[in-house]
Amino acid sequence: MVMCNQYYFYVVDEDFGPLFIKFSSYFPYTARICINGHEYAKRQLAIEGIEFEALDNGILSCADPVRLQQILDELDETKIEALVYKWLDRLPDPFVREDHEAGYNYRISILPPCVRIVVR
Repeated sequence: MVMCNQYYFYVVDEDFGPLFIKFSSYFPYTARICINGHEYAKRQLAIEGIEFEALDNGILSCADPVRLQQILDELDETKIEALVYKWLDRLPDPFVREDHEAGYNYRISILPPCVRIVVR
């Protein structure tokens, strides 16, 4: 018998760019959303019309580096939490209404971001 342990959803969010969501198929039905801060920054620069030169996983140059730093500084748990709940609302929920009323809900924990600084 073959059993699926994880379900992956690959999406492109209008504010965060590409990301993936991994759901466990067994109790307690954990979910993990993996975002890339570089992709978030690129998306925000594009939305604001600020020119930049993108790398595969970073930004080589930016017409407004001060604004780029502000964008990254503004990426906080509030924005990430809103993203999580937006996608959890759109995807299948293993809990029925009665489960939620009994207190079975997702809790969010955010891992500290990986910081990479390159000075040339």
